[in-house]
Amino acid sequence: MLPAPIFLLARLCRAASGGWAGRGRRWGLGLLLGLLLAAPPARAQQPSTRADSLLRLLARSRPDTGRVELLIQLAWDRTDDSPVAAIQYGRRSMALARRLDFPRGECRSLLMLGWAFLRAGDYPTAVQTQLEARRLAERVGFAGGIIHADNALGYAYAEQGNYPAALRHYRRARRLALQKKDSVLLTPILGNIGQAFQHLGQLDSALHYTRQGYRADQRLRDWHSEIGDLALLGDMEAERGDTVAARRYYQQCIRRAVGMPVSYALCRAYLGLAHLAETRHAAAATRRYARQALRAGQQGYYPKGIFEASNYLARLSAAQGDTAAAFRYLTTAAVTRDSLFNHRQLAQVQALAFGEQMRQREQAEQELKHAARQRQKLLLALLGLLLLAGALLYLWLSRRQLAREVAFAREREQLEQRSHLAVLVAEENERRRIGSDLHDSLGQLLSAAKLSLHILERQLQRDAARPASAHLEQLANALGMLNTAIAEVRIIAHNLVPSALVKRGLAQAVREFAAKLRTGGQLSVHVEVFNLEGHLDQTVEGVLFRVIQELVQNIIKHARASEVTIQLVQGEQELTVTVEDNGVGFDAQALGPEAGIGLRNVQARMAYLGGQAHFDAAPGRGTTVTLEVPLAAAAAN
Repeated sequence: MLPAPIFLLARLCRAASGGWAGRGRRWGLGLLLGLLLAAPPARAQQPSTRADSLLRLLARSRPDTGRVELLIQLAWDRTDDSPVAAIQYGRRSMALARRLDFPRGECRSLLMLGWAFLRAGDYPTAVQTQLEARRLAERVGFAGGIIHADNALGYAYAEQGNYPAALRHYRRARRLALQKKDSVLLTPILGNIGQAFQHLGQLDSALHYTRQGYRADQRLRDWHSEIGDLALLGDMEAERGDTVAARRYYQQCIRRAVGMPVSYALCRAYLGLAHLAETRHAAAATRRYARQALRAGQQGYYPKGIFEASNYLARLSAAQGDTAAAFRYLTTAAVTRDSLFNHRQLAQVQALAFGEQMRQREQAEQELKHAARQRQKLLLALLGLLLLAGALLYLWLSRRQLAREVAFAREREQLEQRSHLAVLVAEENERRRIGSDLHDSLGQLLSAAKLSLHILERQLQRDAARPASAHLEQLANALGMLNTAIAEVRIIAHNLVPSALVKRGLAQAVREFAAKLRTGGQLSVHVEVFNLEGHLDQTVEGVLFRVIQELVQNIIKHARASEVTIQLVQGEQELTVTVEDNGVGFDAQALGPEAGIGLRNVQARMAYLGGQAHFDAAPGRGTTVTLEVPLAAAAAN
């Protein structure tokens, strides 16, 4: 619950030197019942002694942030007795804070103006002002201002009977206070939440939060908030039907209020006791408590309490036939109501002026923002042109450099390809020449020698009279050696240039090569061909056949495998060759320079064809080599 007006002003005075976030300031619902809903009696319309002191300080102050603080304190000081004067001071403090570019002072001025409009009963303007204060507090990171604004917004909705909306704002203020670990700001919010639940008919929740607030009051020694929570707990227990607990809370509230400026709590407590006495049909006690409630409201300038107590006493007097007393109390209530009405009318005039001020301020800000946006657009356009020019220059230079690098890379690649091609062509031509020479020259000579020896053999056989067993044996040896030489020549020629590769293409050459390997009986070789029959480019077929030969020879030498699978698959755009064995495998990282020569030769041959060689090997699980040759690249070669 909120402290009484005098106590609030004392805290504001102390907070002025330490900034708005002075933790002594506490707002709760009980004070606002007096500050917002009614005007004080006519004799309270004059400024207080404190206000006179503040006015003298204001006259001697300079137009700086200190004057902003003085204007805010003056506004708060007059909020109790003259909300209209409070609004005028608040507008002056807000204008000066804006001129000084003092956002926290502006936020505090807006918060104060929101409470002043609430005090005068102008709820729409109050809500608008508190929302503006909250937006400003968010922009400058003023957590205390956000909490205060949410608390005030909750109360504005509560006063209009919209308790669900009030509860949403109270809870938002509570969450932020918990997040900031600000127990001082949190304490009054708990009581406000409890009262909102009370009006929503959820007494259990109302008691839960109000008791939390009451315990926090005691822990923080906030006697004023504690007195307000006691009055509120008495109302809740009375509504729940526990008259004993309600009377105990009311009486404790009255005892705690001795010498304290808490007329709102005293008035509520005495009215509560009057209602309890009325339920017991104790007429004398009822009238006594009602008069005490009226006296507490008048002493503390609590118009709502005065209005309720006067109406209540008028009803009691009328019921007892005391028409003079009833008329007197009704007159008091009417004066209070008229005073409240007058304040509302004056506040509406101030609200119109304030709204126009806000509109002009917003219009000026919009014009400044528009001009700033135009300047920003112009600067961005110039910056964009500079960046574009720089980017174009960079791209042009980069393009030239890239073109030179690409040309150099292409030239180097062409040289490497021509070098590889020359080596491969020379190697293949040399193989063909050697094969042809062996077949055409040496082979023919050896065949002729064999034929001559056969003729000699027949002649010797016809000349039976002349035994020549020794010659025949020598002749047989010579023929055997010739046969061996001829067979070796044929094997060498076939290995250099397989006739199947020349006549029927790569697939048939690989099949015949695998068939020869299978004749040994120790290695099982399987060849699978898909969509590949006939000839490819002669160089491609030669290179691939040599690579397959080298891979299989490596398997025979090192892998200790029992099965080899060779797979040739022709796709639409590439030829894939897979050589897989079930041998011991190897670790490519562990190979030495000499052991890796074969793999590098395979990769070099594939690079010449524009393809790639992939090795999948690990110790203990065999090896799979995949060769990929683009058909377009193959055709180009």
